[in-house]
Amino acid sequence: MGFWRDNSGRLTFDLPGVVATDYPAVCRGIADALGLASDGEIVIGPDQMFWDFRRGEQVVGLDWDIWMQFMAVAKSEASEPLVRDIAAWLSSSGWSGAGKQAEPNAAPDPAGM
Repeated sequence: MGFWRDNSGRLTFDLPGVVATDYPAVCRGIADALGLASDGEIVIGPDQMFWDFRRGEQVVGLDWDIWMQFMAVAKSEASEPLVRDIAAWLSSSGWSGAGKQAEPNAAPDPAGM
């Protein structure tokens, strides 16, 4: 989990451990919490998904692929503060533990694995 810039110089925040089936719920959670509006339809491919969201003039891509899992990508330099807001929300949400192997209150594995 962390910030980096893609090959186009766009600020990106990734959150590993989010499975494909949880991607829409993560996007809706972010949109609801931060007052984002969808800026187009979700695009679903065999190995990746994309959905753009907007808050005023700030536009971000909430993306998912099989390599990085969940990513928030600034579509412009002016959108970088929104990516930072998304990262802060995700880090304090239940999704921040998405990559963990087991829940803290989960029953132990009887096989010991």
